[in-house]
Amino acid sequence: MKMLARNVAFTLVELLVVISIIAILASLALPAITGALVRGQMTQTLSNMKQLHLVTQQMAIDSTTTGDTNLGWPGDMPTPSWSAWATSIVANNYMATNDFVKMVSAPGITPSLTNYSGLMPGVKLGRAILLYGVSDTNTSDTVLISTSNFTNSTSGGAKPLANALPYGDKGYLVFRKGGDGSVLKANQSGSTFTNVIGASATNL
Repeated sequence: MKMLARNVAFTLVELLVVISIIAILASLALPAITGALVRGQMTQTLSNMKQLHLVTQQMAIDSTTTGDTNLGWPGDMPTPSWSAWATSIVANNYMATNDFVKMVSAPGITPSLTNYSGLMPGVKLGRAILLYGVSDTNTSDTVLISTSNFTNSTSGGAKPLANALPYGDKGYLVFRKGGDGSVLKANQSGSTFTNVIGASATNL
């Protein structure tokens, strides 16, 4: 008896069902993938903050031993400002210009190599961090730097806005004078979280 070969093929309905399932799975996986990417970027930013803290701490030590008031913690400089701090780091060879610019960058923010001391916070061609006027007399829990989507204050700062660079309302980072940093959620802001964030100093 002769057997007839059966053609095996998907119908249009079956293809549509498969495509729909793939689309649903992709939509479920996308937030997790995006979240993992942001966490990786924040980890890199925290590492950059650590380097900036170490450089600033070394300047403070050198200021004590040499008496050079142009060095030191940002709040102890003759004219406390971002410009004075950035210039001291680069001009005194604590960090090369390229390296410094890399340390103050983050996703969506690419600082200028030629105007590193005049960079505005939170803009695409500016800088990704805020600097605070920490001095030698401040306690170790005082925030030295934070990502520019969050501004620390005595009241714990405000919740980061969704469109604020570099991380919007996905979270923010702080690094303290004592050498420890934190990645915090956007809702970890305000007076309830001052102990979690750290003490405040003047935003430079």
